[in-house]
Amino acid sequence: MELLDTPIVSKSIPAPWVESRTNAVFAWGAEEGVPFSNPFEGTGRITIPPRDGVGVGLEVVAGGGANVETYFDEPSGCCVYRWGIVAHPDVAQSELLKWILGVVNGGDASALCQAVGTFIILIDDRRNRRVRMVSDVLGLRPWHVGQHRGRLVCGSDVWSIQQAGFDMGGVNYDAVAAWVRMIFDCTEKGLFKNFPPIGYGVVATWDAGGYGELRYFKIEGGQETPGPGELIEGMHRRISRTFDALTRDLDRVSIALSGGFDSRYLAALGVERKGLKIEAFCVCDEESEGIAADMVARALKLPLQVLRTDGSVWNMYAEPFHFTPGGFPITKQLSHVAASQRPGVPCLSGFFGDPMNRGSLDRLEEKLEREIREDLPVVYHRSFLSNHTLARFDLLDPKVIERSDRRILEVLRRRFAQWTHTGHPILGVSLVAQQRHYMSNNILQHLHVAEAIIPFASWESIQFKMRNDAACFSYDVYGKLLDTYFPQMSHIPHNSKIVCGNDAAVRPSRCTRKWAMAVLQGLLRSNSMSLLNRRKAVPRLMGAMTGRRDVEVVAMFLYRLHLLEERCRRREVAFDWNEI
Repeated sequence: MELLDTPIVSKSIPAPWVESRTNAVFAWGAEEGVPFSNPFEGTGRITIPPRDGVGVGLEVVAGGGANVETYFDEPSGCCVYRWGIVAHPDVAQSELLKWILGVVNGGDASALCQAVGTFIILIDDRRNRRVRMVSDVLGLRPWHVGQHRGRLVCGSDVWSIQQAGFDMGGVNYDAVAAWVRMIFDCTEKGLFKNFPPIGYGVVATWDAGGYGELRYFKIEGGQETPGPGELIEGMHRRISRTFDALTRDLDRVSIALSGGFDSRYLAALGVERKGLKIEAFCVCDEESEGIAADMVARALKLPLQVLRTDGSVWNMYAEPFHFTPGGFPITKQLSHVAASQRPGVPCLSGFFGDPMNRGSLDRLEEKLEREIREDLPVVYHRSFLSNHTLARFDLLDPKVIERSDRRILEVLRRRFAQWTHTGHPILGVSLVAQQRHYMSNNILQHLHVAEAIIPFASWESIQFKMRNDAACFSYDVYGKLLDTYFPQMSHIPHNSKIVCGNDAAVRPSRCTRKWAMAVLQGLLRSNSMSLLNRRKAVPRLMGAMTGRRDVEVVAMFLYRLHLLEERCRRREVAFDWNEI
């Protein structure tokens, strides 16, 4: 085990690599007789040239770091583009695009639920002048769809689409309200009205100027209570099947190895896979994580590098904030640091292990649906706010907060109603809102650095979880699963059970002063941050400038709001907090 005593920022990925290897894809409807002109900076044309006398229907461009595969089908004349990672347990990779096209053209798309990974499939049906798009089961691959002057326009990032000059339709203030209060866009609609994300698990069709989506899978709920052995076997069989499909053509991966159960489970599956080289990285901001990760690596005989912070998590990044594909600022997380150690090498990710294998996301305020007597959207909203530790809502206009909450509750009531039939509405909303538009930052944040392999996310696992009583899933059950299949790790506790008295002292971030300064400079404009109580905020920002630890959160929270407002101002997007 190698211990790195210098701040991890010294090992961060060089900015020029990121800029020149952007993992982004965009597409738009071609205009007959109009020469090709690419409005998306930093991308190159990958459109399949005209075949058998039929012109191009869809122009496709991609950044240098995009993982794109193309396929032309002679019988149908369809051109297929795959962006991202897609696999099937029973279909060879070399035949997969042909198989997907056959399923879509066959009219019954239900078999697509067996495809795993994070992907977008574009099908340019040139003979019929029709475009179809397939999203992965959870819609994790970012893809925003709209139109401009009657032409289809779609792509992986809304700000890039806006910069290319397309009509964004103005700001979606429902989404802004949700982002302000709940950290993420629970509306599932994105920042701009005209470019919402594609639905999850759908075949979308653009035909003669019309757009529609059809979900290709169904979820059946239930309250079955299998015995522990049956439950554990069912979990393991589905996860390992997905793991094998996603990794069978890989010879090298990295993994962010924390002290928890998810990453050690994937590490053990990886060690069992012959011919797969694994490098593990533990980003150690708490000593307990490093201890548990070291124990796991020794038990599995897995090479491990422990990357230590200098006392501040935010000092690990050249810039801790980035913009999501949907348009909102959000902070990077530790998995970004781990993935950045091996740029271009797929990174095994424990993302989605928590909702699938434990019971934490089946509950609100530690209660199952049947134990809650209040309106579920109200409890969901309240529980999220109570966990929002990096917020200072007392510095904002109470009227804006009140209007935001009204908007949010209207959205949440619609979301919960969509999942009531399963008997698991809390889990359902978590899957398509919280996981898809918030927790997915764990994998999307390093999309330009390294692709993520997420074996926990599959239709099989989601259906299995929804079929059973949520009370069946717990930390104890997950622990028994690990003990059963990987007994060599049975002596290793979860890192939360390891008590350490020698954690490094938390130090102020070098970013705090910069954040506070940026907000204060922005406030020099009279119309800036209109939702802010300046009388309360300015003294606290000044305190953050002097290094006061008690007001660091003020600088971070307000800088987050400042980033969105400033991006809109610089891009000449009309934006007003009072429109919430």
